[in-house]
Amino acid sequence: MAAAYPIPSFLQLPIEGLADDEPGVAGKREDEDRPREAALARSGSLRLTRSLRPPSGADEPAGMIDEAEPAPRSELPAAVPAPKSAPKPAVKPAVKPAVKPAPAVAGASPVDVGAHFDREASLATWRAWLAAWELDTDPAPVVDALVECVGDPRRRFHNLERVASELAWLGQWRDAARDPVAIGLAIWFRYATLDPARCDNEARSAEFARIGLAGLGVGTVRIRQVRELVVSTREGAVASSPDAKLLADIGRARLGELPGVFDRHEEDLRAESVHIVDAIYWRRRIAAIRAMLIKPRVYFTDIARSRLEAAARGNLSRRLEAR
Repeated sequence: MAAAYPIPSFLQLPIEGLADDEPGVAGKREDEDRPREAALARSGSLRLTRSLRPPSGADEPAGMIDEAEPAPRSELPAAVPAPKSAPKPAVKPAVKPAVKPAPAVAGASPVDVGAHFDREASLATWRAWLAAWELDTDPAPVVDALVECVGDPRRRFHNLERVASELAWLGQWRDAARDPVAIGLAIWFRYATLDPARCDNEARSAEFARIGLAGLGVGTVRIRQVRELVVSTREGAVASSPDAKLLADIGRARLGELPGVFDRHEEDLRAESVHIVDAIYWRRRIAAIRAMLIKPRVYFTDIARSRLEAAARGNLSRRLEAR
């Protein structure tokens, strides 16, 4: 099904080295049962595979995709943020969720997890970010491509709800960020590519970011900055810069949620790893939890540690006891 409007040429540039290696036979869909990766099709192009806004009065059939392409891989539900107004040039742009914040209780997420995705609010956020970088381009094609990837309803954990939650934490901690725009973009792009069977999702997401940001006119230095932040979220990577450490803490903020919310996140994480049998999954998960608890601190930054460290350790210890 065609996109709601023509996709700019820059979003159709091939991504070198990212085309799938699996041989295919004409007329067969070998990936039909695999999660879709809406923006990285088998050709390696960044493109939309279905309309995000169906015509008025018409319901879009579930699962409809472009018949010219085999179904790519990915997964994810919905929720997303944005500031109420564009920031002034000399001030760090605010990152406010377009949802009602939860009560200010230690360990509570600052975003309503039941909120629905607000496209216009998200576009306003992106325009404010680009304006802070002195750019006046339309982010809609990139945002829509990302939403199609991250908004796949088959994603249970790495989804739009998680993006919204992390952007809300960034909104609260933006004074600790050296470049909140770069962190905000990294939060969006880090989940662009998700194939549970692969170990290079962050690298592929970083390449997705390179193509999308280049098409928006972002300079090479800032593109490199966002790409490095995305790659720094890879499991086992070392967060070396202050913004990389803040991004890592934003990603771990869920560990300090209220116990019921933490348990739901754990269930969603397990549901997204259905390709791994229980014995192997829990052995790896328990090892990861022990590795976090054995360190002197779960969080890198003082702002995250002061608010979430105790709650995170309590949740992680309770998870170990439950297994």
